[in-house]
Amino acid sequence: MRSLLLSFFLIAFCLSAQAQFWNEYSTGFPTPSTGISRFDIVDENVVWGIGYNGINPSNNIQQFSKSSDGGLTWTNGNFTLGDVGLGIGDITAIDDQIAFIAVHARSESQTGGVWKTEDGGSIWTKVTQTEFTAAASFPNVIQFYDNGDGVVIGDPVNGKWEIYRSADFGSTFTELNPANIRAPLDNETGYLAKKHVVDNSIWFTTSKGRIFHSIDRGVNWNVYPSPISDFGGADTFGDLSFSDTNKGVLQTNAGVVYSTVNAGVTWNQITTSGSGSPYGDNIAYIPGTSSIVSVGSDPAAAGSSYSLDDGVSWTNIDSEQHVDVAFFNLTTGFSGGFTVTSDDSGVFKYSSNILTENDIAFAKAISFYPNPTKNLINISGYDSIMNLELINLSGQTVKVLEPMEKVSLEGVQSGMYLLKITTNQGTETLPIIKE
Repeated sequence: MRSLLLSFFLIAFCLSAQAQFWNEYSTGFPTPSTGISRFDIVDENVVWGIGYNGINPSNNIQQFSKSSDGGLTWTNGNFTLGDVGLGIGDITAIDDQIAFIAVHARSESQTGGVWKTEDGGSIWTKVTQTEFTAAASFPNVIQFYDNGDGVVIGDPVNGKWEIYRSADFGSTFTELNPANIRAPLDNETGYLAKKHVVDNSIWFTTSKGRIFHSIDRGVNWNVYPSPISDFGGADTFGDLSFSDTNKGVLQTNAGVVYSTVNAGVTWNQITTSGSGSPYGDNIAYIPGTSSIVSVGSDPAAAGSSYSLDDGVSWTNIDSEQHVDVAFFNLTTGFSGGFTVTSDDSGVFKYSSNILTENDIAFAKAISFYPNPTKNLINISGYDSIMNLELINLSGQTVKVLEPMEKVSLEGVQSGMYLLKITTNQGTETLPIIKE
């Protein structure tokens, strides 16, 4: 993971801006400058996050914090692994008691793997059925589901991705058949916690700018190119998030945003606008909506912002350092901060209705299908539409459409467009593909 350097003099408490979107709570970490990231939100009440040293992330710490009341109060704890030098890469939880972590070696004498707790984090026990014993073994991503299915994904070893699956909450693991996933490219690796999960679909990203995608919880995998060369390099990196199993967004460290409506097979750059802009670190769709939150931790360009129209127009929220962001639904979301004191800071909780009002109102008013479409679009709630425009990705209006139950795209070239829909509830700009 990239280094994140906390600069105390750049931490400004923007109360007026945060009151509109974020409220800050204590992670309970005892040491100032401890950050929290790699959230796993189980439900509206339970969320876990991993701690790290914000002054010098290369100084390893083995700490976590969790909440069981929707992020109002947090309890910190230690990963007791028997070796304080092991690194914590990713976390996935079943509830407030059962959780799994992907652990990687940080020296030649260590061996990583998977650890599990069943008592809320007091005791962590290594799951011995997964190997991760080769010199190149490096677990990056782990995901478990509430029926016991799980998958842990590591870097390539001997020319194949080291991936294990479980169907019994980690009691046993089976190595993935290499025939079920494309072979790695030369020197290709994954990255810590670089994943996204929607229902049975899971994605992970690599150092070669590739996106691996499974629709069956990690049994079979496809791979797609992306618009960037590396998802975690020193100069180039990016993050992706999905609203559903098809619609997603990719953000680069330069704040460039791309969208997909086919699960990541193809991507198109979005021409962004608005009073704010996306940041360069992490990005999160609010599941099932057109709303996105972007955050940045670079002291020179720290802050958070949101979009209500799939990344086209942006509104700035604040200029705080935000090191991670994750949303469970329209009312439950978190962003990682840094501990200043152990009883008043460290984690941001979404505490607004900015995202809720727009998406609920619009969802009640308008929906359209199919997408992609060969020609006709069926629109429900068409009588509520005041204006309907088809816009290309350069922001130019291609066609002004008459609001009707069936709208024709005849004469429009194949490609990806944005359908700008204006109603008395507001305006949404949604991606659509003309086949």
